[in-house]
Amino acid sequence: MSIELITWEPQRKRPLADDTDPQALHDELALRARNGETVDVTGVKGERITLNPARLQAWTIETDRK
Repeated sequence: MSIELITWEPQRKRPLADDTDPQALHDELALRARNGETVDVTGVKGERITLNPARLQAWTIETDRK
């Protein structure tokens, strides 16, 4: 399964680790956006990605189950 976080303003695609729970990530981004806090996620290569969802215009999480 591949998981990708797509953001607008700035527009970017970020491949995420396969063990990422898409629903939990969506809930966490929504909560942190309201509180103005950052969220750390793990990229496909194991790198840490820090996001501030309050600064993102929108996001979507796409999964491709193989």
